[in-house]
Amino acid sequence: MKNITAFHTLLFYMFISPWLFAQSFTGVQKQQGYAVFGDHTTFIFDETLYQVKPQRVVVTGEFRKWDKDLEQWQLKKTGQQWLLTFDNSDFKVIGPNTKFKFRINKGEWLNPPAKAKNKKGSDLVFMLQSTQLGLKAEIRSNCLIWAEVKAPKRPLRPQDYRLTDAQGKVIPIAGVLPNGARSTLITPAKVLNKKRVYFLEIPSLKLKTHCSFDGWFREAFSTKELGANIDQGKTSIRIFSPRADQVKLYLYKGRLDKKAYRVENLQQDPNGVWEIIIPEDLHGVYYDFTVHGAQEPGNHFYETNPVHISDPYARVSDDTWGKTRIWRRTQPATPLKNGIPAMEDVIAYEVHVQDFTDLLPVKRAHKGTFKAMITPGLRNKRGKKIGFDYLLDLGINTVHLMPVQEYLHFPTKDWQASFGNDAYMKAQGISHENYQWGYRTSHAFAVESRYRSKGSEPGKEREEFRDLVQAFHDKGIAVIIDIVPNHTAENMDGNFWNFHFNALGKQYYYRTKNFKHIGAYGNEVKTENRPMVQRWLIDQCQHYIKEFGIDGFRIDLAGQIDQQTLIALKAAIDPDKIVYGEAWIGSNDPHFENNPDWDWYKEDAPITFFQDELRNAFKGPVFELKDPKKDRGWAGGKFSERANVMKGLANQFTDDKTPLSGISYLDIHDNFALADQFGKNFDGRYEVDEAAYKIAVTLLYTTLGPIVTHGGSEIMRSKAVAPLKEVVKQTKAGYKVYMHGYRDTYNHRNANHFLWQTVGQKPRGQNKNDYQNMYAFWQGMNTLRLSETGKVFRVAKAVPEGYYQWFAPKNREDVLGYLVDKKVLVLLNVGAQPYTFTEVTLPAGQWKPVANTQQVQLKKGVGKNLLGNKVHSLKLKGKSLMIWIKE
Repeated sequence: MKNITAFHTLLFYMFISPWLFAQSFTGVQKQQGYAVFGDHTTFIFDETLYQVKPQRVVVTGEFRKWDKDLEQWQLKKTGQQWLLTFDNSDFKVIGPNTKFKFRINKGEWLNPPAKAKNKKGSDLVFMLQSTQLGLKAEIRSNCLIWAEVKAPKRPLRPQDYRLTDAQGKVIPIAGVLPNGARSTLITPAKVLNKKRVYFLEIPSLKLKTHCSFDGWFREAFSTKELGANIDQGKTSIRIFSPRADQVKLYLYKGRLDKKAYRVENLQQDPNGVWEIIIPEDLHGVYYDFTVHGAQEPGNHFYETNPVHISDPYARVSDDTWGKTRIWRRTQPATPLKNGIPAMEDVIAYEVHVQDFTDLLPVKRAHKGTFKAMITPGLRNKRGKKIGFDYLLDLGINTVHLMPVQEYLHFPTKDWQASFGNDAYMKAQGISHENYQWGYRTSHAFAVESRYRSKGSEPGKEREEFRDLVQAFHDKGIAVIIDIVPNHTAENMDGNFWNFHFNALGKQYYYRTKNFKHIGAYGNEVKTENRPMVQRWLIDQCQHYIKEFGIDGFRIDLAGQIDQQTLIALKAAIDPDKIVYGEAWIGSNDPHFENNPDWDWYKEDAPITFFQDELRNAFKGPVFELKDPKKDRGWAGGKFSERANVMKGLANQFTDDKTPLSGISYLDIHDNFALADQFGKNFDGRYEVDEAAYKIAVTLLYTTLGPIVTHGGSEIMRSKAVAPLKEVVKQTKAGYKVYMHGYRDTYNHRNANHFLWQTVGQKPRGQNKNDYQNMYAFWQGMNTLRLSETGKVFRVAKAVPEGYYQWFAPKNREDVLGYLVDKKVLVLLNVGAQPYTFTEVTLPAGQWKPVANTQQVQLKKGVGKNLLGNKVHSLKLKGKSLMIWIKE
């Protein structure tokens, strides 16, 4: 955190300064959330504007890199206002056009006041559109620099500017001409090399900046096929590195060979592509590159970092490190016989290959692999179906695979030497293996090599992944994959590796500031102003469609991908493909965030977004669990959420333009498992509040549009075997390993296992969970939603007013009823006391009860029918549900 010592000093100053407490704030200042007094800035949280009375208020934002620490940056209560004043001279803490946001109590995020003029999406912006002195410059060509000068009076004489190269040598300026009010043309007196680093200064204004390469980077584009490709007995190899001076290709017979059997110099075309066509079929040959260029700030060419790099477009990478392998194109799976499910019909099931298969009774060589995931005929000791057959019986129509692109694992030898005898690592099942969910992609076009059958050769994973897609297609189930294009593995966990992009051109592929990476995950991939990075994202999606038959994509942290690129992606793939992603966590680059053509949020989302407001209303927050009555949403006892539950069901949140705007869900891989959220003491291993859990599930399954479920929630999968504590380890090679316990189990193997012995298990001994009943309940909900009657929920267009007819008594916020399209009646009671819904009139016809708290039975029903055109009084016990459908 910046200026932490000064910050704490000024925090103390705030407490003793009498002028602050005498200060009154204008309405505008309260609305915008801050006030500026000379060198001091005050954050202002007004309880009356937000209509809350919190116990704690914290501010965070881009100036803190969206740090979630609730102990820092706390405001102090003064009457109905919460204040925090600090020294912000020269904007050293928070600068103009910086996003920020208030959090209260246990971390609840608050949206800005409706009338705040500095509101942008769900954030407030400090000094929005404020002008201060500034200088930006781009090198457009070898003969032209384009500058943006922010100053009360812009200098226009050549002698007012100073141009130097990376070594400090001065280059004379021949001319300066204005273009716009700020845009300025700078003409050097001699020809430059646009690949090199230059600095532009205005000494009189004390302004200096690096001449960015955006001026020609945004125009560097090629449609040539990148990577290593075999066609008609010839192998073409192409790689994009616009600022390199030379690229060498090395070919090897074996992965561990130290000496290449052949070395070739690649040729650069006018658009920055380095290429060679070799008149041989090089299938199975290993290869890597060295990339050469100037030793200058921000460069990581061989002359600066003498390492070989791999191909970012490689089809085969064997565990990320080292050489990649040339491989022929893969023949894709055949399409789904009845087509990909329409977006509104999607019931997606998010699942991690290793989590799902680790404990299946398959050959040792198949554990944790694609093969295990599609092995039929597996049973547990109770004789219950598990694995592939279990998924088929569950009744979902879309499998959503967590990352299957090649992703980073720390080197195995170092890992085992470091943690082989570590008690904590042993307890979490990670003493001999660096387990990961996979949100650290190293090679986007290669399939994760650890998912192939053990003992098989590198490249076999491609065939086995295609076979997995085919197996699900043969059963009528779509397959989508989780892609992670917003950051790469090269800078994870505070490290710096030259796998490829860092060496090929850090300034091209990533968002940077002063030649350094930015971003919460080590780096941020730069899609805006970088057509070949846009192409990289689109190419990888098309690759998985063309070579594997994939049916769609979930995009991780999609909010960091610019809006135009996502629009281009949707246009480049078939319109029937399923696409959804995360809108939250924007870029750390203010230039991105302040460009409305790039930055986006839910209100202008180019893809379907995760509907987190609905999630919070249905089952509660995700970051911290302390109070069962407040942290389990309406279903778990926070009755004040009923109005938001109604909005969520009927697609009435502000950003819900249609039921396809968002995808509804309860839990997902991140954060706490649903079973733990509803478990006794927030531990779902032994006693889950199953009635409240089922009510939350019912809410999800009776909402409009697509839904996604977290694999294992149907058998109350818990992560609580991992302790709730922060642990930091370090390998002998110096790599840091950060672990967060069961709030975020991305690198905890045992906590994520599917415990197949629980399938079919009834309550026994200390374990009061009825796993058999919960699985059956979830099966029934899938059947109901995908039935003819379930079409009332599977809608794509905005529904008319009255589509949901509510039964919401004012004196009992713990009960709710709704009649959907005059075809489905749902009654819910999340309170402890019974309740009778009176004067319930149903349309004419027979109304069959198909669900209660114990079961869902679409065909045979769960009780006696109700007759329509009659007034009914319907009594529900405490913590219970009922569903009727019109026959």
